[in-house]
Amino acid sequence: MNNNQYGFTPQTSKVDAVLALKDYVQSSIDEGLYVAVISLDVRGAFDSAWWTGILASLRQLRCRLSGSYFKDMTVFLTTNNSVTLRHIRKGSPQGSASGPGYWNIFYNTLLNLRYRQNTKVIA
Repeated sequence: MNNNQYGFTPQTSKVDAVLALKDYVQSSIDEGLYVAVISLDVRGAFDSAWWTGILASLRQLRCRLSGSYFKDMTVFLTTNNSVTLRHIRKGSPQGSASGPGYWNIFYNTLLNLRYRQNTKVIA
């Protein structure tokens, strides 16, 4: 995993990510560079976790995993006396033990892309 991944990673926190950002900005300023910070918040991140991308990332890492976690997942919504059943093709169950790990594996790909010089991605 990329060292700039702080979320859902043992022994790290958002404070570590903010300190890494602070250090990077400070060293850039010390070198006389301009600094622009872009911050993204992925809305509904776990609800939109793309299974095809996660499975591709796992294959790229040579992880052998049964795809059964990503098949035939259903959601039940119960209101009053009515039950609605939906089959889903993306997302991670709330409270899932595996969900954060799959999230990190998928987004690790973005952290490992080759960016322009003097660009740093912190997650």
